[in-house]
Amino acid sequence: MKERITQEAIFLIQQKGVSFTISDLAKNLGTSKRTMYQHFSSKDDIIDSIIENLILQIKNKEEEIFHDESLSLPEKITQVLICVPEEFSTMDIRLLADLKRLHYNQWVKIDDFLKQEWDLVVKLMEEGIETGVIREINLQLFVELYLGAINQIYQPNFSLNTKLTMSEILKSVMDILLNGISIKK
Repeated sequence: MKERITQEAIFLIQQKGVSFTISDLAKNLGTSKRTMYQHFSSKDDIIDSIIENLILQIKNKEEEIFHDESLSLPEKITQVLICVPEEFSTMDIRLLADLKRLHYNQWVKIDDFLKQEWDLVVKLMEEGIETGVIREINLQLFVELYLGAINQIYQPNFSLNTKLTMSEILKSVMDILLNGISIKK
């Protein structure tokens, strides 16, 4: 039942954002709120479970990309940095702003993960520098630029009027960071 609850909660987040209620969840599952509370102590507990699973999926996917011999080094770097589990890839990036506003403690878990989990990326980029695939750069500055771009994008006052998905925004950020803005002649 826990798995059904979290999957339905993900579906509701895709539909309504994080403003869904336990009543919405129980109704969609054809069960009672009491049943919900037998498995999770609160809505925050459900969101915690989703976030922990999201982080685990990202870590597993990053490891898979890191060890994929069929990918070039630049492809590995790009794919690791745009890694979003499928059920979240089509979500509106503003969902993160709502999460921060409505469920701050859960948002902090994602934010901490984004700030701390850089070992694979740094290894790939160091290898790229050593092999001449990437020019020598300050890797800490690259990480800070990436995080700064992502943090700015999910601020509530972000002025990008298009409804880009998380996946589309991450791909655009990586394209700009890895390829720059000038046309190569």
